[in-house]
Amino acid sequence: MKGGENEMLSFTNDRLRLINERHAEDYRQAAIGRQFKTAAPSIRRAIGTTIVRFGARLAGEPTYGLARSR
Repeated sequence: MKGGENEMLSFTNDRLRLINERHAEDYRQAAIGRQFKTAAPSIRRAIGTTIVRFGARLAGEPTYGLARSR
Protein backbone atom coordinates (compact mmCIF):
# COMPACT_ATOMS: atom_id res chain seq x y z
CA MET A 1 0.00 0.00 0.00
CA LYS A 2 1.08 3.53 -0.63
CA GLY A 3 1.27 6.15 2.10
CA GLY A 4 -1.96 7.89 1.08
CA GLU A 5 -3.89 4.64 1.07
CA ASN A 6 -2.99 3.94 4.72
CA GLU A 7 -4.20 7.39 5.74
CA MET A 8 -7.44 6.91 3.81
CA LEU A 9 -8.04 3.50 5.38
CA SER A 10 -7.35 4.94 8.84
CA PHE A 11 -9.76 7.81 8.20
CA THR A 12 -12.45 5.39 7.03
CA ASN A 13 -12.01 3.16 10.09
CA ASP A 14 -12.12 6.15 12.43
CA ARG A 15 -15.24 7.47 10.73
CA LEU A 16 -16.96 4.08 10.95
CA ARG A 17 -16.08 3.82 14.65
CA LEU A 18 -17.54 7.27 15.33
CA ILE A 19 -20.74 6.43 13.45
CA ASN A 20 -21.13 3.18 15.39
CA GLU A 21 -20.58 5.01 18.70
CA ARG A 22 -23.21 7.58 17.74
CA HIS A 23 -25.73 4.86 16.86
CA ALA A 24 -25.05 3.10 20.16
CA GLU A 25 -25.63 6.37 22.05
CA ASP A 26 -28.88 6.97 20.15
CA TYR A 27 -30.08 3.48 21.07
CA ARG A 28 -29.21 4.07 24.74
CA GLN A 29 -31.09 7.38 24.78
CA ALA A 30 -34.13 5.79 23.14
CA ALA A 31 -34.12 2.96 25.70
CA ILE A 32 -33.99 5.46 28.56
CA GLY A 33 -36.86 7.41 27.00
CA ARG A 34 -39.01 4.28 26.73
CA GLN A 35 -38.16 3.21 30.26
CA PHE A 36 -39.64 6.29 31.94
CA LYS A 37 -42.55 6.90 29.60
CA THR A 38 -45.99 6.72 31.22
CA ALA A 39 -48.73 4.69 29.64
CA ALA A 40 -51.39 6.59 27.71
CA PRO A 41 -54.98 6.21 28.88
CA SER A 42 -57.08 3.73 26.97
CA ILE A 43 -59.24 4.98 24.11
CA ARG A 44 -62.35 3.89 25.98
CA ARG A 45 -61.42 5.94 29.07
CA ALA A 46 -60.44 8.98 26.99
CA ILE A 47 -63.74 8.95 25.07
CA GLY A 48 -65.71 8.43 28.27
CA THR A 49 -63.99 11.37 29.96
CA THR A 50 -64.71 13.58 26.95
CA ILE A 51 -68.39 12.60 26.96
CA VAL A 52 -68.70 13.30 30.70
CA ARG A 53 -67.09 16.74 30.30
CA PHE A 54 -69.36 17.59 27.38
CA GLY A 55 -72.43 16.42 29.28
CA ALA A 56 -71.51 18.51 32.32
CA ARG A 57 -71.12 21.63 30.17
CA LEU A 58 -74.36 20.91 28.34
CA ALA A 59 -76.31 20.40 31.57
CA GLY A 60 -74.83 23.50 33.21
CA GLU A 61 -74.75 21.69 36.55
CA PRO A 62 -71.78 21.28 38.87
CA THR A 63 -69.30 18.68 37.76
CA TYR A 64 -69.66 15.20 39.08
CA GLY A 65 -66.78 12.81 39.69
CA LEU A 66 -66.10 10.01 37.27
CA ALA A 67 -67.35 6.56 38.19
CA ARG A 68 -64.66 4.18 39.39
CA SER A 69 -63.45 1.63 36.90
CA ARG A 70 -64.56 -1.96 37.34
